[in-house]
Amino acid sequence: MKNCVLEFAIFVLALWLVSGVYGHEGHQPLPTSGVEVNTETGRLTLSAQARSLIGLQTAEVAVGDVHSSLVAYAESVSPWNASAFGSSRLSGRIVKLFVRPGDAVSKGQIVATLQSRELENLRLEYLQAVQDYALNRKLVDLIKPSARSGGVPFQRVAEAENALQQSETQLEMLRLRANTLGVTAQELERSSDVDLYHAIRSPISGKVVHSDLSEGKYVEAFEHLYEIVNNEQIWIRIQLLEKDIGKVSAGQKVNVSFVELGLNVETQIDRLDVALDSKAKVSWAWLSADNPKILPGLVGSATIQVSQAKNRLSVPSNSVYSDGLQTYVFVEQAATSTSSEYRKRILSLGKQSHSSINAFQKHVEILSGEVYPGDRVVVRGGHELSSLFFLNVLKLNESDRNRLGIRTSVASIQSIAETLTVPASVKVPQEFRSIVSSQLPGSIVSHELVPGRPIKKGDLLLEVASPEFQALQLDLLKTNLDATLSRSRVERMFATTTEAVSAKIRIETLADAERLESRAKNIVRQLGSFGLKTAEIDAMVRDKKVMELLPIRANMDGYLVRWSGVLGKTITANEELAEIQNIDNVWIEGLVSVQDAPRLTEKTQGTARLLSNQSVEFPVIVSRLGPMIDEATRTRKVYLTLGNASLSGVLRENMQLSIHLSIGEGRMALAAPKEAVLRDGAHNFVFLQSAFGNVDRRRISVGRSDGQFIEVLDGIKAGERVIVAGARELQTAYTSLR
Repeated sequence: MKNCVLEFAIFVLALWLVSGVYGHEGHQPLPTSGVEVNTETGRLTLSAQARSLIGLQTAEVAVGDVHSSLVAYAESVSPWNASAFGSSRLSGRIVKLFVRPGDAVSKGQIVATLQSRELENLRLEYLQAVQDYALNRKLVDLIKPSARSGGVPFQRVAEAENALQQSETQLEMLRLRANTLGVTAQELERSSDVDLYHAIRSPISGKVVHSDLSEGKYVEAFEHLYEIVNNEQIWIRIQLLEKDIGKVSAGQKVNVSFVELGLNVETQIDRLDVALDSKAKVSWAWLSADNPKILPGLVGSATIQVSQAKNRLSVPSNSVYSDGLQTYVFVEQAATSTSSEYRKRILSLGKQSHSSINAFQKHVEILSGEVYPGDRVVVRGGHELSSLFFLNVLKLNESDRNRLGIRTSVASIQSIAETLTVPASVKVPQEFRSIVSSQLPGSIVSHELVPGRPIKKGDLLLEVASPEFQALQLDLLKTNLDATLSRSRVERMFATTTEAVSAKIRIETLADAERLESRAKNIVRQLGSFGLKTAEIDAMVRDKKVMELLPIRANMDGYLVRWSGVLGKTITANEELAEIQNIDNVWIEGLVSVQDAPRLTEKTQGTARLLSNQSVEFPVIVSRLGPMIDEATRTRKVYLTLGNASLSGVLRENMQLSIHLSIGEGRMALAAPKEAVLRDGAHNFVFLQSAFGNVDRRRISVGRSDGQFIEVLDGIKAGERVIVAGARELQTAYTSLR
């Protein structure tokens, strides 16, 4: 036994002198005595002194719940309906302020009051209309008795009644207009000696962030005067790279860490964007938090739990070691005060880690291997033990091949078609996207929009306060009332004797009624073009009630992909506020050089593959070529449609693809599957599998590719077996071996 230990110590010392590999960074060198190892069985023994020198420690293998996770950038933002600009619906001078920056306000609370010339003019018009109505009422009451006795002509009576009805209509219109400005008829009827004020109210509950108000200041209608934010609930958005989008879904658990606050938040994903940012090529996952410590503007990291399983065997992650080819742990077999015995056990690990065993020590799931609950594995000092087991050749046994998923193919002579590789991206056709906007200027008062919201045609998206919208409604009500009165007069005239009313007056009154009715129909069509439903317009006319807000509705089914509005924001007519996309219908847009474009025709076929997920591959067909050449890039656009593949929900706008289009006849050449060819810097290489299980890496030169196979010009021969699955894992092992 002593001779074995001595021989091994001399062997270790010689290796250390030659290569210095036993001094792992951050660890003491392995002692040159007190160690016995058997590389064939994976068994080794350490003396107490050797164990102490390397500070060896162990931890227990356990069973618990495991999950796999994804780490991403996160930031806190205000919900779209939790921040708002405040403004006045009238121009005027600020009379009194009731809040300051930092004050809490409730929805509808008066923030300030102002005096407005428009209000004073409205009051003057209203008081004059009241007087006109009273005067016309007296005149009608005065001449009616005389008309019944024949002392007053019918035409004069009709004119007096018409004047009374017109003054009544005018009075009603002024009341409706005052209503839209938040003023009651009682306030308008007060004496002109009493000041009339317009109340500026808070659009939401929250705290005043800043204010541009001051007493005596003149402000314009719908000018942004202050900002309010409600932090009772905060959104956190998580940045997803294109390659990670398919791993994330609503409902997954998330731990968000804000280092600045030393704060961790446990929550879950509420919803996902359905498009990628056109510049950054990222998407966002959204979640909600109600922690008062989280304010908009914080940045941190999010750990997303993408899968979960219960009662799984696992080991501490710092007990797992790898030589590039094998993953293993050192299991403690026996331990006494004088020595300890360990056994190298090869494992197959999953991507899931523990969430319920020890919050301070990360564990990793074991899929297979001779490790059992209660075993103790080395968590410190394992690097030094690993250096005793090194590879002298890259050789795979059956277990290694199964674990790495190794699959081979024979390099052979075959026909390789000439193809053109085209960079491309996913686009949503114009007919399947809709821009949300208001046809009238105004201010956004409310909305129910959240990222990624599914939308049906006709859904109410937002509401806008628009003076033009209210004026148009008032115009409709007045025109409709005038038309009704004119039509009534016509009916009465035609019901009387011909001597009472002249033919000229009858014709003129009929023409006036028809003109007013035609105008009313035109206004109805205008309101309909703004998105109002027929039932809403009918109710407006029937109840003589003005709709306070202009509803903006969706004109197609789809998903909300963009929103640039803010509550209280003053908008112009047709300003783009949001976008809806139907992502079930996409096309592909690529770029080809000027030289290659003539080689393509409509119906040219090929295959497309996602750059972020090479397993997503589908047929495409050229549908048309762009009519222009970009002067800067000297490229021409090519538009492609999907073949028969059903990729609903997989493809999103701005995803990047690589397209291989067939443009020439095939030629016979030595070829290898595309998956077998790897790249290391400027060189291409493949891994070859020999009959004895040895693996060799061979540099090759390549020629054309048809998207499935690559022509090999030199480096390998026909009949040699190349590895097409698991080759990237072998590259790690090869690097470790070298």
